[in-house]
Amino acid sequence: MKAAALLLAALLAGCAARAPVRAPEETLPPFSLPPGSPASARAGFVEPVRADAVHCAVALSPGSRVRIGDTLVSRDRALRPTALLEVEMISGRTALARIRRGRPGAKEEAVRPSTELRQLAETLAPAPGT
Repeated sequence: MKAAALLLAALLAGCAARAPVRAPEETLPPFSLPPGSPASARAGFVEPVRADAVHCAVALSPGSRVRIGDTLVSRDRALRPTALLEVEMISGRTALARIRRGRPGAKEEAVRPSTELRQLAETLAPAPGT
């Protein structure tokens, strides 16, 4: 009985040990991404679009924070930019975007671009009708 009581006391004492003290979390400057975040965050996927279209629909991913006026870049599977898009309207989880440069393809990923990706997209040919 004494052995069981001593064992129980030792276990409880071990559980009551202090947790290691954590260093205070580093405060990130405003508008910066947390460490490990992708530079170009996915906003959604481009819906099929006609060859002569001036606008395209983007099916927004859950949790994406796209607003009217945001610039998106569509990119192919090799992550090369295919179009520069400007969001003009949002309805539910669909955004209507004006095609400013290039030509987006169906089911291409639409991202909020990093500075480098946006610069690459701005070198694409102007979209028809712009």
